[in-house]
Amino acid sequence: MEITQSQSLRTGFWAVLLLSIFAWAPTTYPGYWQSTEGLVPVFNALQTNAIANVATAPDLWRGTGSATFLLARPLLLLGMSPLAAVRTIFAICFLLGGLSIYVWLRLRTDDRSAGLAGVIYMFLPICLATVYVRGSLSEAMIMGLLPLALAGISTHAITRSVGAASIVVIALLWIWRAQAGLGLLVTLFLLLYVVIVEQNRLTLLVVLVSGLAGITSLIPIWSVQATTPVNFDQHFVHLFQFFQNSWQVAPSIPGWQDAYPFQLGFAGLGFSAVALWLWRIAPTRRSDAPIGPLLGFCFIGVLVLVALSLPVSAPLWQWSGAQRLLTYPWQILLLAAPLLAVTAGSLPALNRELSGVAYWSVLIALVVLSSYNYLSPSFISVQPPLAPVAVFGANHDFIILAANLTESEEPHTATLEVTWQVLRPLPFDDSVFFQAISGEDAALTVVAQLDRQPLDGTRPATGWQPGEILTERYQLDLSASPTRDNLRYYFGYYDWRDGVRLPVNGGLDDKLVLRGR
Repeated sequence: MEITQSQSLRTGFWAVLLLSIFAWAPTTYPGYWQSTEGLVPVFNALQTNAIANVATAPDLWRGTGSATFLLARPLLLLGMSPLAAVRTIFAICFLLGGLSIYVWLRLRTDDRSAGLAGVIYMFLPICLATVYVRGSLSEAMIMGLLPLALAGISTHAITRSVGAASIVVIALLWIWRAQAGLGLLVTLFLLLYVVIVEQNRLTLLVVLVSGLAGITSLIPIWSVQATTPVNFDQHFVHLFQFFQNSWQVAPSIPGWQDAYPFQLGFAGLGFSAVALWLWRIAPTRRSDAPIGPLLGFCFIGVLVLVALSLPVSAPLWQWSGAQRLLTYPWQILLLAAPLLAVTAGSLPALNRELSGVAYWSVLIALVVLSSYNYLSPSFISVQPPLAPVAVFGANHDFIILAANLTESEEPHTATLEVTWQVLRPLPFDDSVFFQAISGEDAALTVVAQLDRQPLDGTRPATGWQPGEILTERYQLDLSASPTRDNLRYYFGYYDWRDGVRLPVNGGLDDKLVLRGR
């Protein structure tokens, strides 16, 4: 049965639109998923700062820019909570990225290839890990906006449309103000794409002006600099890690034993390998789709960008100073994701038989099924406050979500229940202190205190996982207190080797102060 053009136009589009539900469905589950960035995006959704600074160090290049939360503003005005608004934005990023990949490839090939590429993009482990493991809203925005910019560039090169040029400008400016380091790399990437594939001077000018506008917009915050909490050179990916089966919520740690999800995915690698065979080795059954220059750029681009995440590229990062732009070298893989989706999704365009309903449906099913086990993030059940009670550690290591103090008369005790979320692996097993203080100024007296390992030593601090939420209750015996009124309480953490306390709220204090009745 012959498929008409109008029917064909609907098939791939509707596949992207409907199957996106599987990609973003976990964002609708109750609560929030356990990710390495924790609830930091939720806390910053209410802020209006140029760079996020709640429970994170503001930084021009690596920090989270204000444009990350631009979509949250109307959602908050509609009555959504910050938690619901952030979850909605993650879902929008999946849908925007998939549909933009569809539009981008549809300009050069058939609906089936474009639809397959859009579905592959949404289900690439790189993209799923950005949301459900890393939990980075700024990188998720780039995951959605980079394909949009590519679609706008291709449309403008073909039609010279002012609307397409406007999409390019908006997308690129948005990327710059979401995360400037990746914004600079994206701009260079798009310039190369225009020169090699589109070969259109006016489009090149649009991208260049947009990039210059993006970097110019950063001038007012140029002095906002922070040191990275990790050693960039220790986090390169080893080649075998792209093919390993492990998948867990874990921080990126130095060395070959790193368990962070680096997989390129079965569909991305397997389909791309077959596409390369059909394109270069067995081209006799190839369709007439004019995608040769695009495929060449995408295949070479994937290889180059993957190589930039490997240890062999370390001298280049050091020589160029580009390591200042990112926290981890593997973040560059976000730029490779659209290219990998195109190479893998080009199968139906390279072989007409694969455009048939049966074969194409099997390809789509393989994409979803091969990534389905990546769609089961761990969830937390704590309802977050509008802002953290306190942030502990020199590198914003963990945040206090709740600190509930209660005093009782008989027996005279003070009980503190603390709930906290881990944001970074802790370098040492610090101890906790809880003190009851009476008096004022120089006449302060410790009337009761408690010093011990958190969680009774059953979970040392160095074993806490980023995104994990923990709760513990501490109790002080106040029977020896000369007064039962106007007590204050100090709570914090310290290094038991030298007694140095962990800084609170960036060094503004070294303890959390709570008031009794």
